[in-house]
Amino acid sequence: MEFSTERLVSTLSALSSANIRYEMNGMVGKVRNLSGTEPSQIRQLDCSGFVEYVIYRSTIHNVNMPSGSRRQRTFIERDHADVDYASVAGNKDNMVRIAFRDAVWEGEGGSRKRTKAGHVWLVINGLTYESTSKQGRAQGPKSFDWSTRTLSAHHCYSLGAAPHFAGVQMMHEIGGVIDSILHSA
Repeated sequence: MEFSTERLVSTLSALSSANIRYEMNGMVGKVRNLSGTEPSQIRQLDCSGFVEYVIYRSTIHNVNMPSGSRRQRTFIERDHADVDYASVAGNKDNMVRIAFRDAVWEGEGGSRKRTKAGHVWLVINGLTYESTSKQGRAQGPKSFDWSTRTLSAHHCYSLGAAPHFAGVQMMHEIGGVIDSILHSA
């Protein structure tokens, strides 16, 4: 996948500052119009809805991933090799990665069964970017140190480079600080 680093940074920044609630219930946590819906218009997102939206908005050719973490993993594993999360997630190499946690279901007689995917998140330069109920449903998409998901990451794939991600992110943050100073003056 080819990423527009500027679009990736601005989409992640806008989603993290928007008033978005984590909600997982069918299509409730999905954005129906990926091209016409701005982050400020989104009220609810689940993990796969977040990933679907970010990938669509930040890839050069607007890659349209399927909805649902299981479908997303099937979509990704066709063209990408599974890599070891613990070996790559902490790298500060401007690579966009996607990680999946298998879902575990209780079966008959207390047996545990795994399904293909249960949670999905992005990892860039040692940070996760995800919509999750971790630390509360009402706090919107979040970012954590990659290591908080090490035990949860059953599969990880490198999607493509976001050239100069760290620098673009820093310039975006500086621009936001300057805007707030100018608007408060």
